[in-house]
Amino acid sequence: MSKDDGKSVELEGSIHTVLPGTMFRVELDNGHLVLAHISGKMRKRFIRLVAGDRVKIEMSPYDTEKARIVYRVDPRNPGGFRGPRRPPRNMARPGQPKKRAKPNLTPTRKQGGGGPNNNKKKS
Repeated sequence: MSKDDGKSVELEGSIHTVLPGTMFRVELDNGHLVLAHISGKMRKRFIRLVAGDRVKIEMSPYDTEKARIVYRVDPRNPGGFRGPRRPPRNMARPGQPKKRAKPNLTPTRKQGGGGPNNNKKKS
């Protein structure tokens, strides 16, 4: 199945039990329990799930006992919008001068130094 083929059913539920191997028992809003695993994008982004979390799942209409967890619903912000992103702390803010690079204060080597192969007498 591809991503947008329209054959998957999207539902919401809460994690009932955490099982080994990134598997979860999810209780749907209608009371059914399904076996679910984390989608690849959530696994890639290291999204942690614990018992009691609200999640969105996709399931095939052909097998209603198994599902894929595609999104963790934030209980503080159910719409999913997190607001504007703040700039990183090390970037200059408006009205502040940009940070300059520090000068390199390491001593430099002298050319033609007194290494082990410099035993030649100059005549």
